[in-house]
Amino acid sequence: MKSRYSRILILNFLLLHVPTIYQEAYAQTTNTPKAIKMEIGQIEVLNFQSIGRVAVGNSKLLNATTSDDKELVLFGLSEGFTTLQVWDKGGSSSSYRVVIESANQNKLLKDIQRILNKIPNVKTSVIADKVIVEGDKLSDFDREKVVQLTKHYPQIIDMSSQVGWDEMLMIDVQIVELPRQFVQQLGLRWGTTAEGGVQIGATLEGSTAKKAFAYQSNLLANSVGNAGAIANPAFFGGINAFLNASINAMAVEGQAVVLAQPQLTARNGTTAEFLAGGEVPYSMVDDKGQAQTVFKPYGVSLNITPRIQRDGTVRSKINVEVSTVDTSMNLNGGPALKTRRTSTEFNTKSGEPIVISGFISRDQMQSMTKVPGIAETPILGELFKSRNFQNNETELVIIVRPYVVKPGDKTMKTKVHRTKSVLDSTFEQQPILNVPIQDEPEKYYKSEKRHIKYIKTQSKTHYLAPVEHIPLTKAFPERYIQKPSPTKLKLSRKSSRTKRIKARRIRR
Repeated sequence: MKSRYSRILILNFLLLHVPTIYQEAYAQTTNTPKAIKMEIGQIEVLNFQSIGRVAVGNSKLLNATTSDDKELVLFGLSEGFTTLQVWDKGGSSSSYRVVIESANQNKLLKDIQRILNKIPNVKTSVIADKVIVEGDKLSDFDREKVVQLTKHYPQIIDMSSQVGWDEMLMIDVQIVELPRQFVQQLGLRWGTTAEGGVQIGATLEGSTAKKAFAYQSNLLANSVGNAGAIANPAFFGGINAFLNASINAMAVEGQAVVLAQPQLTARNGTTAEFLAGGEVPYSMVDDKGQAQTVFKPYGVSLNITPRIQRDGTVRSKINVEVSTVDTSMNLNGGPALKTRRTSTEFNTKSGEPIVISGFISRDQMQSMTKVPGIAETPILGELFKSRNFQNNETELVIIVRPYVVKPGDKTMKTKVHRTKSVLDSTFEQQPILNVPIQDEPEKYYKSEKRHIKYIKTQSKTHYLAPVEHIPLTKAFPERYIQKPSPTKLKLSRKSSRTKRIKARRIRR
């Protein structure tokens, strides 16, 4: 009897406590981590009924200490996220996912988003601790802004795209060596006291109505105007239209030398390069003591990087180098080079020229004529000698004109048509190479629905099978397209009919 009651008590105990044990085990297995957000240097206190053990995933990001058996103190050390596991004395655990941000992370993300939203065609969204930038058809100037912000703030993820067709620029450069006297007469020097010709001037942004340089023209004063009337606050350079005519006239007379006149086309923000010259070989010894031959370029070298600003101003960075072989200095390794080099950055409007000068070259020549024999006599020989001294000073002038080229530009179309007309008048038109080569021209009979092709031989006219309609191209000129007369067609039909009748008679 007692055993029966004991069995009933054990069964009731199991029925009462087994569901509780199962629920606790299930709760432990399905416990999802709770999210905790903190900032660097922030302290967070968690309360528990009892604390047995504490585990931190990354102790470099989070420091967890217990003040007593019921409070857990968390301290953020560095930016990132980690996990936290806390067990009580009964063995149950609690999981936490701790995200630690910088002190002003939210404010920084909002500031970045506010700056990016000012750029046209840009859309931003904040995901976690990142700012996603999206947008299509961004101009080069706006695209450069996004790139610069991305370099300084790693929180930005750039997913924008720029305009498919970038703006193009054509740079017209003239590198001319002129007599220095002519340059001074033109007034191509920065100053306020140049007389005659052209004076180049500039105004400074934010200046108090004071002209940094005055510029005007005695010939075309009305076309140039006054420096105070310039609307663009950036540096501006101008030169009169007669400069080209003067340079061309001096080049024809032999007084000026046009070293190079390249016309380069480049995309906005890219670098265009030009080199007219050659390479000079010279020998050198490497670190192993072996002789090597190295080539060094010489001539006229030009590198220019134009960029169009939002207001239409063209900002360009130019590097120009003019070098010649110096035969007076010939070392063991090779000849020396005379080099004149400049590097500058300037602003100008589309189509307006800028002048860079100051490369002065001086050549001194001395010649003497004398009477042979008598001129060698001491003292009296000087009477029979004639000396001629000549000093030649030239200055290298670089004239740069950037042009903004847009689709359908009339200037480019005119140049293309002019080039095509020159090529067509100079060279014969090349034959068409995409047509089949034939031994004998073929003739076509054009009916309403199909063509009948035949080839004429010495004795007979053979008809080929009818073919599909073949379009008339330049490969078959009109003189080769002939229509057979009805008489020939009738005769050919009669002859073929007669042949068929004879063949039947032979078979019989």
